[in-house]
Amino acid sequence: MSAATFQSMMARLVIEPAWRDEVLRDGLDAAADLTPLETRRLLAIAHSSGVRTNQMLHQGFRLGKLKALLPLTCKLLKGDALFAAAADFWALRPPTTFYFLPEAVEFCSFLLGRPSTHPYLHEVAAFERAHLELQRARTDEPPPQRVPFTHHPSQLLGALVQGRLPVDVERRPCTATGVRGANGQPQWTLQDA
Repeated sequence: MSAATFQSMMARLVIEPAWRDEVLRDGLDAAADLTPLETRRLLAIAHSSGVRTNQMLHQGFRLGKLKALLPLTCKLLKGDALFAAAADFWALRPPTTFYFLPEAVEFCSFLLGRPSTHPYLHEVAAFERAHLELQRARTDEPPPQRVPFTHHPSQLLGALVQGRLPVDVERRPCTATGVRGANGQPQWTLQDA
């Protein structure tokens, strides 16, 4: 077995809590290309109480990425609702990169793909996802990003930017179109429906 494979399985114990639970319950797959010593070491690591601490640190790192790049969405969800949504996302999508932006874009897509009882969540997540797409490193010009709004975008986003939760935002069906400006920053225009 290669050291890279052993290290990969060791990392999985931290970044995939469900896999660690499976290892604790069922042991390691006999088909895994492990030596008896490597098997014993991985099982000892899986049973270590330090793994849970590392899992919490890893989740804190991932949550920090989301809060840094999706401040409006995280402000809207906040607290237990934010952590529950993030935990559901992480359970379905183990991390594939240490880059912040792709994970934040994927989290927005995750939120947009499931029902929400929050009246503004989909609009805010769609806007922040589109805003990040305009900032994504690429070799060509990003395509224009179109975000449909049901509520007045300035009132909705403005309240969140000011640190307030939006309440009774005026309905204003419109589309916000974003492009990458000459200065490299996203620029947005509104068109009423």
